[in-house]
Amino acid sequence: MFSYLYLVRQLFFISIFALLVACSPEGPVTYTSPLVGKSKVELLKEKGAAQKIKIFDNAEAYIYVVREAYFGKIKEITSETKPKQQVEIEHIYYIDANNMVYKYQVWKKKIK
Repeated sequence: MFSYLYLVRQLFFISIFALLVACSPEGPVTYTSPLVGKSKVELLKEKGAAQKIKIFDNAEAYIYVVREAYFGKIKEITSETKPKQQVEIEHIYYIDANNMVYKYQVWKKKIK
């Protein structure tokens, strides 16, 4: 009986750990976007110039960066109020050799 309870408890903790690891992505996450399938010219017209551009063999990544600050349930925010958390969000549009957007990803990074 003792070994059965021990096994069940260990299995429970392993399951919780696996769930936490699986639900917290470390890199960019792919989403749908109305700009996927559009041309690079349409992307630039819609979003403007990218803050970063990465060039690969047959593709480019146009990266638009946004910073967000979360203050929690504070009712009045002043210039001295420090945020509880700051996040840098990269919106990444991948462009193929035909100058068409083929993938859109978002990468949220915590800022310390």
